[in-house]
Amino acid sequence: MEGLRTGLKLQDFDFVFFTVDYEPNYVNVIKILQKAGIELLASKRTRPVLIAGGAAISSNPYVLRPFFDVLCIGEAEVIIPEIVSNFKNFDISSFDGKEWAITQNKRSGKRVYLRDMSLSEAASAFYFPNSTFKMNLVELTRSCPSRCRFCLLSYNTLPPRWLPISRFNDFISMFPENSNLGLVGGSVLEHPEIEEIIKRSEKFNTINPSSIKISLEIEHILELLRKKGLESITIAPETGSDSLRKKLNKRITNEQILSFMKLLHDLKFKTLKMYFILGLPGEKSEDIEAILWLLSEISKKFKGNLEATFSIFVPKPHTPFQYEPLISKKELHNKLKILKLPKNIRADFGSYRGAVKQLLFSRGDEELGLKIPEILKGKKIESLIDIDRLIYDSNYVKSLPFNLVDSGVRAGFLELEREKAEKALNTSPCKPNLCNLCGICNQLT
Repeated sequence: MEGLRTGLKLQDFDFVFFTVDYEPNYVNVIKILQKAGIELLASKRTRPVLIAGGAAISSNPYVLRPFFDVLCIGEAEVIIPEIVSNFKNFDISSFDGKEWAITQNKRSGKRVYLRDMSLSEAASAFYFPNSTFKMNLVELTRSCPSRCRFCLLSYNTLPPRWLPISRFNDFISMFPENSNLGLVGGSVLEHPEIEEIIKRSEKFNTINPSSIKISLEIEHILELLRKKGLESITIAPETGSDSLRKKLNKRITNEQILSFMKLLHDLKFKTLKMYFILGLPGEKSEDIEAILWLLSEISKKFKGNLEATFSIFVPKPHTPFQYEPLISKKELHNKLKILKLPKNIRADFGSYRGAVKQLLFSRGDEELGLKIPEILKGKKIESLIDIDRLIYDSNYVKSLPFNLVDSGVRAGFLELEREKAEKALNTSPCKPNLCNLCGICNQLT
């Protein structure tokens, strides 16, 4: 591995940065370091200095703590200027005083975030032949007002923020004519200036929003996107019953979903992609049966290609469901036997082993991290640690170090949301600066 501009080998750099957005990639990080010949343990290494951030790190940095000099809790635009100011003197100990930093001498940290989105740097373009997304990407929103109780994206990036249209103009001015534009974020079509944003994107062949909120109020926006060549829409019903959605704080009904299907059909969209979650807290067999009913009704309303992805619920730190156990393999198997999908729906199912792995790295500590080199040699995680405590024992999970990360959301608010989930009570969408329920906006003053 060499630097694109300098030709230097990875181990010859003074600083090496990683962004980790998905917890199982902790294993890949260690694989990269091994392949580059870099000493793994931070306590034994002088150079390079290893620094990591990203969504997974902000949620649970402790798996990588034995290996990294600095683990960053929060958003890059705030943190990177403070890191750069320390480049010249190589004084790693200075990071011990940063609230956002987890270091070899400091085990707790507090998330920091960008308060002024006009300072956002979140845009990128990939034109390499082997890149997954051959399009220009702009992050239009951060967090999501809906606060679905299972969603790390929403809770660990609160408060919701919108990219100013002036900054959007700056980003797209760098992108070439007749390329493709991807709009990234939670519920991007809720951006207050989304119509103007689409109008200012005339030079692009297509505009592709990420998963959108189901709403008949966005019909005009969908018409504009369809005219710009968008053929596929992605939505997330999550489950098939209104009652379980209430527990999730998902404020949509089957009636609204089916009306939305008719709208998509009338606008002649060609493909509909849907996300569902199995093993949710409070899920019953009748909720699985409701998925079948809903998909059957959707296939009557929407005559294009239908795709459904079924993931297994993985409780994430810093969300109301953070201490919930993982569904057992036997229970999942019984539910899958109910889920006999119509033949016209292309389905993809997440693996149980993959869900277990994701949960272990979402909750694990330094002990698990130190086992990664053995995992890379082919040893199974189950033979190295007691995984049952990590995935099923809620009391044990409450003692794990990810609880030392302060996401900015009050623990009491998360517990209140969990109690409201049990009672199937909704919480209204987040309105920044207009309430103090979760505690995050208190930090704005």
